[in-house]
Amino acid sequence: MRKLLCLSLLLVACGNAEEEKKKLAAVQQTADETLSKAKKEAQQKLDDLQKQFDDLKTQAADSKTKLDDCMSKAQSAADDQGKAAEAALAKARQAFKEEGRLELADANKDLNDAATKSAKAPAKAKAAFSKVIQAVPAQQKAIAADLAAYDTATLDTFKTVKGKLEHDLAVYKATIRSARAKVP
Repeated sequence: MRKLLCLSLLLVACGNAEEEKKKLAAVQQTADETLSKAKKEAQQKLDDLQKQFDDLKTQAADSKTKLDDCMSKAQSAADDQGKAAEAALAKARQAFKEEGRLELADANKDLNDAATKSAKAPAKAKAAFSKVIQAVPAQQKAIAADLAAYDTATLDTFKTVKGKLEHDLAVYKATIRSARAKVP
């Protein structure tokens, strides 16, 4: 009887083991199917993200190209404007310098006329004239320095250089008027 009981237990146990194996196989198959489905979904999402990333890289490259083009055009325009400004500044320097030279030439002509009259004047007038004229060489040097300053003048210093030249020319002309007044 003991043998029979062991045998029946073994048969029942074998039946349950087979049933358990079937259940385990079904669970394993369901798990494999779920895993496979999850892998496919993950791969699809990964592919979508990769495509979006590639699109963004392309857009970024296009934007960089456009930015580089704009920067190049802006730099070119700035260079052209800088050259035009430099040319205008050079013309202005030359024009103001020429204007100063013309005023100096007119003043020198007045001085020469006064010197010519002084040569025909009495000794007392000549002495007074000569005394006033002693300041002329220093004033002429100051005016020459003012004219030379135009060569290096910038937009910021132009007004100062012009003002100094006008002042020195006015002093020079006043000296010439004063010297002329000494000659009858």
